[in-house]
Amino acid sequence: MKIFSLTLMIVMMVCATTFAEELRPPIISVTGEGIVEATPDRATISVGVLTRDKNPSEVQSANARVATSVINSIVALGIERKNISTGNYNFNPVYRHLDNGKRILDGYEASNSVTIIVDNLNLVGKIIDTALNHGANRVDSLNFGLRNKNSYQDEALRLAVLDAKRKAEITAATLGKYIVNVRNVSINSNHISTPQNYKMARSMAMEDAGNFETPIESGTLQCSASVHVEFELNR
Repeated sequence: MKIFSLTLMIVMMVCATTFAEELRPPIISVTGEGIVEATPDRATISVGVLTRDKNPSEVQSANARVATSVINSIVALGIERKNISTGNYNFNPVYRHLDNGKRILDGYEASNSVTIIVDNLNLVGKIIDTALNHGANRVDSLNFGLRNKNSYQDEALRLAVLDAKRKAEITAATLGKYIVNVRNVSINSNHISTPQNYKMARSMAMEDAGNFETPIESGTLQCSASVHVEFELNR
């Protein structure tokens, strides 16, 4: 009797599971992509000041003088001081390697970076040239971005969802089905890429730096999003 009851219970569980699976609607799983192109309206420029000398105190003071000169020259262009910052300061001994494998102290070097945020992209080339003409000897980076990036990312995400829905509707219609519900949604990515067609070049010899302005073409940014959506179809 106990064996019969156990067997009956197992059969009922199997039937219930099979029935539940039969009631479960079919699923279609798709990935949607959305891309929005945008013109940059902000640039972040980082220029560097590197000084070397035998005297460590002179290295530090010289670096401070040049960095101050660079900052003041940029402020004179109309850039607010709140948009200028210094950082990545390094001070290191410099060694010279001899033929016998030994090394001797050859002096010291100090490096400092000045970062400028500018919303008028027409000033980017002038800022770079001004910094170099006032003692900066490196252009460490130039990055373009958006002041209101959320609106572009939101639009890319919206397009990605619409793309996923379009793909699901086409597939379902081909199979003689239609979408009745959304089972699951996940965001795979939503980011802004580096500018396309970005160009920066020194168009002149260094001795003629005061006569030319570095041409800057910001290109375009791509805001992209990817979503994964599971749709339920009619039975």
